[in-house]
Formats: sequence, structure tokens, C-alpha cells
Amino acid sequence: MSGVDTGGGGGGGKRNVDQEINMIPFIDLLMVTISFLLITAVWSSMARLNASAQVPSSKSNTTKTKEDKDKEPSVLHVKVSDKEKKFILQWQKGTKIEDLTSVEMADENGRYPKLEEEIKKAYQVGQQTQNLYGDDPSYESAQANDHGANALNQAILHVDNAFAFKEVVKVIDAIYGPRRYVCFGPKPQCCGKPDKTGHSSEGCPTAADDVPAFNVAFSAN
Repeated sequence: MSGVDTGGGGGGGKRNVDQEINMIPFIDLLMVTISFLLITAVWSSMARLNASAQVPSSKSNTTKTKEDKDKEPSVLHVKVSDKEKKFILQWQKGTKIEDLTSVEMADENGRYPKLEEEIKKAYQVGQQTQNLYGDDPSYESAQANDHGANALNQAILHVDNAFAFKEVVKVIDAIYGPRRYVCFGPKPQCCGKPDKTGHSSEGCPTAADDVPAFNVAFSAN
């Protein structure tokens, strides 16, 4: 409780004007207001800027940048059309759509085999045309990133919020269908695909790892 002293009254037969104010409802209202402020706050992420020291007027740098962009791998967009019961596969580089195909949404034993087969086919065909990262289990350089060893091809899954989570998991399993062999260390520590015993087929201490060809990101509608 809290009191307010008016500095007078209470004498000469007059009623005491000192009053007690109940502060508990005020504190409760203050806590609820702060809670709503924190819950509804919009947290913005920091933007990352490219701080490379390239000269805008340099023709060689401009040409190199264009060549690097041309060599960037395309992104596979997997769109779920629940109303039409189809999957739409779309290769895209930036805003340019390079290829488009649709697959029937056929569930067999808790999987989407047609979607998995189509993605495997798209990965095998697109390793050259779409600049995809492929198997590289025997490179010599210590710079693993130059060989795409620490990078995966990007796949973006477009789903509606009403699409069931168990169905999303099955779509991700289908996207993980295509596999690739990757060495995460340079030769001679790692090289060659694993043989039947799991050892390197080329005699290195470590064989290449079997990893998914695509890394999946979400885009919910």
C-alpha cells in the first residue's frame, strides 16, 4: 500500500484527509503492458555488407565479378501445390527461371518416390548446366572451400502454413534423396569413396563422407 499526505486536516473535528492508495492494480497493469511490449516487439537482424575493395571503374574486376556470378550454382525451388496435388520443381539463378517441371504428389509407404526420383534426375543432369557441386573426393588443395567440400547445393521448399508437418518431413526426405561423396580435408588425409569395409578406396586414412547433395531452406506462404 501507499499513502498520500495532504499536510492538513484531522484536527478541529474535521475528517482526516490522508488516504491510502492501492498500488497493486497499477503494478499489475504496468507488468502486463511491459509483457505485451516485449511480445509484440519486432526484432530486426543486422544486414551484412560486402566490404570487398573492388574499384567500380575497374574493367577487370567487373569482368571477374560477372564470371563468378555465372559460375554460381542455381537454386532448386520445390513448391508444394496442395490444391493441385503436385510438386513444382524450378531451377532459378537470381530472378531468372532456367527450368520448370511438375511432379504428381503420390504417397507410397510414407514417402514421395516420384518426387525423389525427379530430384535425383535433376541433380545428375544439372551438375554441369546448373553449376551444381558434385563429388570431389580426391582433390589436392588444402583449401576445401575452393572445391565445394564445405558447401551444399541450395534447395528452397515453398509450403503453405496449412500443409501438415509430417508431409513436410516426407518432402525433405525426398530432397535428401540425391547423395554425394565429399572429403572435408585435403589429400592425403582424405581421398576416394569408401569401399565395402568403409575405408578409402585409394588408401587414404579417411574416405569421403556420404552427405546429402542439397541443403533445405524454408519459405512459408
